[in-house]
Amino acid sequence: MNLLKTNYISFFIVYFIISLINTFVILYIPVFMLVILEVNRIELAFVQFLSYLTLFLGPFTGFFFDKFSNKKKKLILISSVFLVFSFSFFNLNIDNLSYFGIFLALNFTSRLIIKSGMSKLMLEASEQKDKKKNIILISNVSASFGSIVPILMFNVLIYDINSTSLWSLFFNLCWIMSFPILIIFFLINDDLVSIDNKTRNTILDPVNLNKKKKGQIGLLLTFLTNFLIWGDKLIEFPYTSWILTKFGESGFFTYSYLFFIFTYLYIGGWFISRRLINQYSSRTYISISIVIYALLIFSLIFSDLTTFLLLTAANNVVSGVMMSQLTERNITISKLSKNNALSYEIIRSSSLLASFIFVPLGTLLSSYIPIENLIIIVACMSLISIAPIFFQKF
Repeated sequence: MNLLKTNYISFFIVYFIISLINTFVILYIPVFMLVILEVNRIELAFVQFLSYLTLFLGPFTGFFFDKFSNKKKKLILISSVFLVFSFSFFNLNIDNLSYFGIFLALNFTSRLIIKSGMSKLMLEASEQKDKKKNIILISNVSASFGSIVPILMFNVLIYDINSTSLWSLFFNLCWIMSFPILIIFFLINDDLVSIDNKTRNTILDPVNLNKKKKGQIGLLLTFLTNFLIWGDKLIEFPYTSWILTKFGESGFFTYSYLFFIFTYLYIGGWFISRRLINQYSSRTYISISIVIYALLIFSLIFSDLTTFLLLTAANNVVSGVMMSQLTERNITISKLSKNNALSYEIIRSSSLLASFIFVPLGTLLSSYIPIENLIIIVACMSLISIAPIFFQKF
């Protein structure tokens, strides 16, 4: 149990830093690039397309951690160094798209490898369901804390949203805040007591072949569901700049200030899910969440600032409920496979594929069509994601 508690701390630090970086990349960089610098969106989409190619390393890292589990700590350390180093490219020249592309590629790759290593730790420690739930919960709670840091810094530092020098100071401070991720090498304890593979494999269960086939079909259908759910990547980059344009500076600052509260509401959805999961069938439970999620997203395009904030708050709760159940299913299906880390990374790569396709596409399309139309497309993809769920047997 001491080993597990040590890794709990590691999970907290990793997802704290990753959330900090994610908030920085998703919430503030789009506004800086699209509104302050007014970069060419076609060129930016091309840079994003090339940078997001690195996301396809996900399944390969899962395979590596399955085969060379004893190398987790070293690879996580190397990736943490690259994660910290990646910021230097962006901060060297904040208005250079080539440097921005290098930053994205290094940042995505290092974060991907770190999360793959932590996912392997999670799968190894999740033989008991309660431990699995605890790890998921710790990761999300730490992520909520991580989102607060850049929000507070932004609201303190950026008193003039058009000042590039203030933005540069903000970016450098975010970079410094990523340094603590380097200490997780000294915290991770991966000397797990392994189950004897010979004992596990020499007992032939006549149901194994059936379970394997079910696992493969479930893997494919789960991948498709997750991919469609992550269709909101289509509006990820232009979303905050749309908020600034639609509601003005005061509206954007209000949204920015409340962003960490939205994150807490998302975590609240996970707590709600832990109670509901024992009362409703999984498929019905997820489907209802997805329908509500899609309706709330669609309603955003007709709202004023107050209604927009209330809808966003409600949608974060619903998203937490929905993603909690999806994550449970992802882990369950991945553990039906012999290479569970690889299977889990294949499922998780649905979000990576969605990022690769939808983020550059959304940036490009935002030059030609209103963001409101992209939001409608996202809502439709969410509803379509329900279909694969009902083809699954559990």
